[in-house]
Amino acid sequence: MPRLKPLPTAPVAATPAIKRVLVSVEEAAQALGTGRTTVFALIRDGQLLTVKIGKRRLVAVSELDAFVLRRQKGA
Repeated sequence: MPRLKPLPTAPVAATPAIKRVLVSVEEAAQALGTGRTTVFALIRDGQLLTVKIGKRRLVAVSELDAFVLRRQKGA
């Protein structure tokens, strides 16, 4: 049986990645290296601001950065 040549493939244009601005509480906990309970406590105490969309509570990536900076300055 003759060997078939692979079909040439057209170059695929790389689509730019969309930078996320909001993350879930679970993702925020992972980013901070803590658990969900700790993040919810920070939210409850007003140390970490959130956005509510529908039933979801989300944390802005910029808020995580600001929180870490505040903690560094206070340490």
